[in-house]
Amino acid sequence: MFRATLAAVCCAAMAGAASAHDFWVEPVSFSLEEPGSVEIDLFVGHGQDRSGWPVAPHRIVGLRSLGPDGLRSHASGPDSLTPPLAVDFTSPGAHLLFVETTNSFSELEAAKFDDYAKEEGIRPIEVDRSLNRKTGPGRELYSRRGKALIQVGCEPAGREVWQSEVGLTLELIPRVDPLIWQEGTPFPVEVRFHGKSIAGATLHVTNLEDDSMTFTAETENSGQADLSADLTEGKWLVHSVWSETAPNLLEGADYQTIFSSLTFDTRSNCS
Repeated sequence: MFRATLAAVCCAAMAGAASAHDFWVEPVSFSLEEPGSVEIDLFVGHGQDRSGWPVAPHRIVGLRSLGPDGLRSHASGPDSLTPPLAVDFTSPGAHLLFVETTNSFSELEAAKFDDYAKEEGIRPIEVDRSLNRKTGPGRELYSRRGKALIQVGCEPAGREVWQSEVGLTLELIPRVDPLIWQEGTPFPVEVRFHGKSIAGATLHVTNLEDDSMTFTAETENSGQADLSADLTEGKWLVHSVWSETAPNLLEGADYQTIFSSLTFDTRSNCS
């Protein structure tokens, strides 16, 4: 049986969402031979600038999984959300582990904020600032969502979990099972915001074993983007950001922004 923890790697304080960029869940292994615990890390950043996201109880709204044994919470009070934290998978089959964080506030001067929105492909912010000729600082509340697809044993139980929508504000959903996907065949990923598919969202895709291998894709009218042209066997991170204007936001923020990610391995320990 695996003995593991949710490890936090200390990192320097960040100036805001624009300096944080990607957020993701990365288990030591996406494929366990038998039920047990697995080490999970939470990361932020890009490429070699990645750093551990400091885990603290007040920053995590929920840490849950969906699998053959249903929906399970891995948070049982503040003590359970401080590292080291074991994440246990008690049943063989496919499991979807996901985390949600609280809001943080960010304010950037206009040029930096506009560059950040363009770089991340946050269309709602770009359109709002352009149409309303906003030239002042950008203020936003931002929070994070991360999902990881984990296979326990070789049982096919619960394989439909790969396509399950768990109700995250911004959610990335693969429309094929990564473990049966073959290179050269379509690998569509759908982006959904408040339960509705969205067109024009940018997907930032990174190979977790070689962060020099990155590419982007944009969702079509179906809300899906096909990643197969550049995807290969291995461990991958798919990340996207979306936003909306909302009245009466805290700190006088103009936008509510969500960072969301999906991690998976296209390889399996099963023959």
